[in-house]
Amino acid sequence: MAVPTYSTGDPLLDFLYTLFNGIAEVPLFSSPITGVLILAGVFLASRKAGAMMVLAGLIGAGVAILAGAPYGLVTFGLFGYNSILTGMAFWSGPFVKANKATFFISIFGAAITAFTWMAFSHLMGDLFVLNGLAQSWAIPGFTSSFIFTTWALMYASKRFGHDIWPAPPPPQKEELIAGSNNPNTNDGFKWTVKEFMIATLKGVSQVTFVENWKTGVFWVVGLTLAFELAPFIAGVQDRPWWTNAYTAQWDEFSPLYLAGLMALLGSGIGVAMAILTKLPTAEIRLGLHGFNQVLVMIALTSFVPLTPQSFMMAVFATIGCSFLMPALQRFFGQWGLPALTGPFVFTAWVFLLATSGFQNIPAGIGWSRP
Repeated sequence: MAVPTYSTGDPLLDFLYTLFNGIAEVPLFSSPITGVLILAGVFLASRKAGAMMVLAGLIGAGVAILAGAPYGLVTFGLFGYNSILTGMAFWSGPFVKANKATFFISIFGAAITAFTWMAFSHLMGDLFVLNGLAQSWAIPGFTSSFIFTTWALMYASKRFGHDIWPAPPPPQKEELIAGSNNPNTNDGFKWTVKEFMIATLKGVSQVTFVENWKTGVFWVVGLTLAFELAPFIAGVQDRPWWTNAYTAQWDEFSPLYLAGLMALLGSGIGVAMAILTKLPTAEIRLGLHGFNQVLVMIALTSFVPLTPQSFMMAVFATIGCSFLMPALQRFFGQWGLPALTGPFVFTAWVFLLATSGFQNIPAGIGWSRP
C-alpha cells in the first residue's frame, strides 16, 4: 500500500492534515476525524495540554519540512505524534513542573524528536534487509523516538540548576506488603463495575498523560470513526472517503472500525491484570496501568491482519505488557524516571518480530515478513 500523499496544493488543507493526522498517529494511524476528537478530549481536560499537543506536533512537522523530509510523510502525520508526546510529557504531563525551563525543554524536545523519529524509522525499517528489498521485512519504530528522547532529556535535567523536578514524596507511612513496594492500605475502597470502567477510560486518556475519563470517551469515539479522509486525486488516489485508517496496513476498505473497541479492551486487560496482581490501587485508578496496553492492542491488530490467531497474539502481548510495565517502573524508577510508553514499544517489537516465524499469523504490508 502506498502512503497517501495528502498534498493537494492547498496550503490550508495540507496544514490541517499535518496537524490532525499527527495527533491521530499517537494511537498509530492517520485519520483527521480521530485527530480532531482526540484534541477536543484533551482540551476538555486541560487547555494547557491541548495547546502543547498542537504546538509540539506542528514544531515536529515544521522541523521535518525544514530538514527536507518527504512531504507526504509529514502531511500523513508521521513527524507529529512522537513530537507531541515529547512536548506533552515535559510540560503538560504529570512528571515535572510547568515553568519556563520545562517549556523550553518541551519545545526543543519536540524539535529534535523529528530527527530521532527518522533515525528509529531508518533503523527498524532497514535493520532486516535480506536478499534485496523484495525479500526484506521491517517493524515500525512506534513511539521509540519519543521515549528515548524524553528519557535522555529527563535524565539530563536531573543535573540542571533549574526548578524542574517536584520534591520527592515523603516516605510512605503505610505498612508495605511483605516483599513488595505496594502499601498495604485499608481505605475501604471497593472495585465496582463503575470504578472499573472509569479506570479503563482513564487508561485510554493516559496515552497523552491526561487523567480524565471523559477524555477517554472522546478517544474511544475518535478511534472508532477512523476514516482516513485522504483527498481525492485522480489517477493518484481515488479511494472513497470512508477508507479505514485503522486497518490501512492490510485492508484500507475493511468494514472493521474496531480501534475504539481494541483501546477499551487493552486498557481493560491492563486494569484487570493490575487488580489481580495487587498493584497500587491509586495507580490503577489513575489509569497508569492501561495506556501501554491500549497501544499494544491497537498496534498488534492494525499492523497485521486481524484474524483469530493475531487477536490471540495481541491479547497475550497485552497481558505480557501488564508485567513489563511494573518491571520498567522499578527499573527506571531507580533514576527517578517514568516508564512512559516503553512497555508498549518493547512488547510490540518482540511480538512483531515473533510474527515472522509463525505462518498462521499473517503479516502486514511490509511488516514482519515480505
